[in-house]
Amino acid sequence: MRLARAMRRKAERSAAVGELQAVKSYAKAKKAVRHATMHEIVMQAAVRRQAVVEIMATIVVAMHRSYGWGMDRLLRLRKKMRVQMECLKGRYVKLEEMEKILKNELDWEFCIEEKDTWETYRKVEYRAARVMSVVFLVALRDEFGFGEKRADRAYHELTDIWTAINAGSLSIEDMWREHDAVGKNARASLVL
Repeated sequence: MRLARAMRRKAERSAAVGELQAVKSYAKAKKAVRHATMHEIVMQAAVRRQAVVEIMATIVVAMHRSYGWGMDRLLRLRKKMRVQMECLKGRYVKLEEMEKILKNELDWEFCIEEKDTWETYRKVEYRAARVMSVVFLVALRDEFGFGEKRADRAYHELTDIWTAINAGSLSIEDMWREHDAVGKNARASLVL
């Protein structure tokens, strides 16, 4: 009987140690996954932020090229776009609802489809481009009363710039130089 009790206690201790090790390994794995997830979230936020900055700079260049807009109108556009973005972030409106508004008011549809084979960063860039495109067109419609033809002209110029950047005929640095020149030209005309 003593031997049986001793063997049972020994088995209980080893089971407890095994359970403790299992709990520790689970906690370690959970921490590693949480760390990887946080790292992934931070990287996605950086990719999204970079995409939004580049798209906004391209919008400035496109509006200056297509309509000769200066800093006043560009700042009004930026302010309206910021309001639209806050509505999306605050979940007052969904992206799909904004796209439906564009469909009804401007007879506008985006033809770009997201592919399942894209890696995560490409999907984040696609989402940022989609959001910025919708916000851009809604802001043009709301703030400046753009109709279908004028919005199409502005968006066509925007896509031409991105096509040139992707094709390599225009570098992102050249686009940034043109963006900076828009602000300098507007400031110079204000001084005169």
